[in-house]
Amino acid sequence: MKSKNKKIISIALIITLCVILLLFGVSYLSFSHDMDLAQERLSTSEILKTPDGDIEYAVQGEGTPVLLLHGAGGGFDFGLWSGKVFFGNKYKIISVSRYGYLRSPVPGNASIKNQAALYNVLLDHLNITKVVVVGASAGGPSAIQFANDYPEKCLELILVSAVSMPEPQGGEEPVYIKVIHVIQQSDYSYWLFSRFGQSTILDLMGIPKDVYTNFTPEQKQLAQEMLDVMHPMTPRYKGTINDAEMLLADKISMDTITAPTLIIHAKDDALVNYTHALNSHEKIKQSKLVLFETGGHAMLSRIDQVRENIRQFLTMSGQGPGF
Repeated sequence: MKSKNKKIISIALIITLCVILLLFGVSYLSFSHDMDLAQERLSTSEILKTPDGDIEYAVQGEGTPVLLLHGAGGGFDFGLWSGKVFFGNKYKIISVSRYGYLRSPVPGNASIKNQAALYNVLLDHLNITKVVVVGASAGGPSAIQFANDYPEKCLELILVSAVSMPEPQGGEEPVYIKVIHVIQQSDYSYWLFSRFGQSTILDLMGIPKDVYTNFTPEQKQLAQEMLDVMHPMTPRYKGTINDAEMLLADKISMDTITAPTLIIHAKDDALVNYTHALNSHEKIKQSKLVLFETGGHAMLSRIDQVRENIRQFLTMSGQGPGF
C-alpha cells in the first residue's frame, strides 16, 4: 500500500511539474513576443548629443508644442502615450527620456537644474521657442525647474500628480516601495504583474484597488496600455533611482515662475501625496489647483475631467485648439 501511495504521489508531482513547465513555456513565449514589440517601439526615438550629455527624444503631431516630462518607470514612449491620452492629436508632443531612462544616461553632474537646462538645449536644437510644459509624477521637479529657469520659453505649466518636494527623511522605506524596486529589476517579473496581476501592480503604483474595481472598460484599457508602454522595465530603473537621489540633493526652484499653472491631483494618490500639489499651489502664485477626492495616482477614473480641465486651461490662455 505504501509503495502504491508513493507511486501516486510521484506521478502527481511529475504531472504538476510538467504543468508548471508548460505554463512557464507558454508565458515566456508571450513575454518574448511583447518584448519584441517593445523594442520596435523604442527604435523610433532620436538622440541629441550635447557637451552636457545625451538626451533621447521623439516628436509627434502638429500644433502648439508641448514638452512632456514623464514620471518614474517612464521614458519618451510613455510621454508620447501620455500626450495622446491628455491632448489627443492636436498638439506637437516633444517627449524626452529623462536622466537614466532608456537611452538617456545619468551624467556625472546630474541635477534637477541641469536636467532642465538640457531640455532647453533640446528645444533650441528643434528651433522651438515656446512650449507648454507638462510634468507628471516624478517629471514634476524638472518641469517646475524649467518653468522657473526659462520663463521666456514656458507658455503654461501643467502638473499632473506631480512631485514638488522631497519626502520626509528618517523613517524606513515603505514596504510597497521596496516591492516596486524588486519588480523593476526584472522584465519578466514586471511583465507577469502587468499581465496577470493588474490590480496589484496598479495598487503599488498609487491606484487603490477600490478605484481600479470601479474602472469603466475604457479606463481599464487605458490602465493596461499604461502598464504595457513601460516594457521593458529594467532600462528605466536607473532613472527611478536617480530621481530619488536628485530630489534629496537639490532644491526645486519656483521663485521666478511667471507662466499660468494648472495643478491636478487626487487626494487618494497613494504614491505621491496630494500635499505635493498643495506645496506647488502655495509657492506658484498664479496657479490653479484642481483637487479630486478620488482618482489615484494616474487619475484614470477622472480622465474625462482631467482632459476637460486641461482643455479649458489651454483655451483660456490662447493655446487651444482643444480636443
